[in-house]
Amino acid sequence: MRVVDEFLISDNTKLRLQKGDFRGSERIDLRQYIKTDDEFIPTKKGVNFDSEWLPDFLAMVKKLENE
Repeated sequence: MRVVDEFLISDNTKLRLQKGDFRGSERIDLRQYIKTDDEFIPTKKGVNFDSEWLPDFLAMVKKLENE
């Protein structure tokens, strides 16, 4: 997975957006990471979906932004 962007939520938590291939399918992963022993590790809190769904996902976010 290639990191597209990330930002700190707190000193020990960050949100990371990644893009990559999994079993021949291009995937988007938006996941919460927590810091343990000076290293950020992924949690189960997140969403992973096929990149073909990205336009629909962005449309949903736009609706949320306009709400």
